[in-house]
Amino acid sequence: KQWYQRRVAITAGAVVRALLDSLFQGISVDVGYFSQTLIDNYKVGTVIKGADIAEGEDDPVFAVASLLPLSLFKDKSKFDQLTSSLLAKCESDVLASVEKLLKSKDSAFLINAKFSNLPLQITAQLYKALKMELITERKENPEYNVKNLMIFGKSYVEPEERRNKKSRLAAPKIKFQSSELDSLSEVATDLISWKIKDETLAPVSNTPCDNAWQGYRSILVIPIEKFLKSVDKIVENLSAEV
Repeated sequence: KQWYQRRVAITAGAVVRALLDSLFQGISVDVGYFSQTLIDNYKVGTVIKGADIAEGEDDPVFAVASLLPLSLFKDKSKFDQLTSSLLAKCESDVLASVEKLLKSKDSAFLINAKFSNLPLQITAQLYKALKMELITERKENPEYNVKNLMIFGKSYVEPEERRNKKSRLAAPKIKFQSSELDSLSEVATDLISWKIKDETLAPVSNTPCDNAWQGYRSILVIPIEKFLKSVDKIVENLSAEV
């Protein structure tokens, strides 16, 4: 398959909404409003599309990466709905700091939504392009000169963690479905995670239910400078995995 990337001027809005709907499972958010905000504000963003399709058909969207300063969300009621839902997922030790971030104009959401079978070399290029666009836009547009990122990601808990009664009172050990988010978790200052009620992951189809990996969704809070420094390592690691 041929692939190409371009800045986010997306016509396939339904696909973007579907990607975000999967990423935002378990929280109360107007996905249509969020996806439209992403589409309307493409200064720092990349979309990955396939190119070998029949003439006259829309290019299929496989991944979207976009940085959205919180100041872009103009509909207060819909943003407050999302804020309240996220705060409800916070443990007491991170509640105050996350609430402060959600009220700050120096914060931004980083959306990286993709289908799981996206080739690693394409993911690497996506991060590389995102970093270049962010560096440029921060110089030209003060709105994008944010200090902290809140990165949404798909995560899970392994079977042994779920069965470990001794850790019942401790937070489960969260792992991410993508290696780049595992790398970013090493520099995160805060982590918010919540269980997805109807999602389990299993290595093989006949895996017993007790051995299924429980699906979660998570948000990593990362200072922008640490994120930018981490991207080169992420690109290098993804390229080495190919």
